[in-house]
Amino acid sequence: MNTAAAPERLALEYGLADGIAVVQVLGEVDVASCGVLRDSLLRIVTDEGFRGLVVNLAGVRFIDSTGIGVLVGVWRAVLATTSQMVLAAPAPRVRHVLDTAGLTKILSVHDAEADAVHAARQPPAG
Repeated sequence: MNTAAAPERLALEYGLADGIAVVQVLGEVDVASCGVLRDSLLRIVTDEGFRGLVVNLAGVRFIDSTGIGVLVGVWRAVLATTSQMVLAAPAPRVRHVLDTAGLTKILSVHDAEADAVHAARQPPAG
């Protein structure tokens, strides 16, 4: 797995599962670190072989409105493809932020990464 680090508070680990890009986000997603997350996820989405994206949030301790904005922006970029973006394994505190922001109404969120990978392999609805 490849790893990228943001300003000491965020680390990203990359992998593939059944042809789906899986990014494990570790640490804090806030104004100081969201640029690294955004750039990394958009690089994956614009890759020639892109077939879907799972963002695993199990290791996220904190996410603020800028982090939510990054997820929405990447989701919009994924909408322009024939693929899906799915969130996996958010901790209860992070899940609460996602619920409050309304992301769970527009994005598929799964408790297990394997379920998220399966969902990301399905064609988008509509």
